[in-house]
Amino acid sequence: MAEFKRYMFLLIIVLLFSCEDSKYNTDCNDCLEDEPDQTTIVAELDDPGVSGVLIMLYEGRLEDNIVYDSTGVYHSGSYEKRVSLNRMYTITATYVKNDKVYTVVNSTTPRVKYTETMCEEPCYFVYDRKMDLKLKYTK
Repeated sequence: MAEFKRYMFLLIIVLLFSCEDSKYNTDCNDCLEDEPDQTTIVAELDDPGVSGVLIMLYEGRLEDNIVYDSTGVYHSGSYEKRVSLNRMYTITATYVKNDKVYTVVNSTTPRVKYTETMCEEPCYFVYDRKMDLKLKYTK
């Protein structure tokens, strides 16, 4: 039984601190005095390479097909865009590697939380604003 309790405690700690951008874990340097109505979402990308990465940002789900932004990324390992809070956004990153096309899809809903205890001063912070759009598998 003690072994099970230790395992559960470790699992809870790992889950709480595994996400660098969550409502349970924040960097107090990102705290804001006033409640924001917008934030910048950040999508981490693989090296764009010579052909670059085509980024499509959709408001809502991918199948809703509401294009919010479209751009090519050629010199950076990330994509950033200013968006409204409490709305779902879906991003696709299309890569060309070895004459094959790969598309990575991820979604997020950036939200704001007020805390009185996580930092020295009460403040607002935005969470769920970072996404991983790196290639995982290529054949």
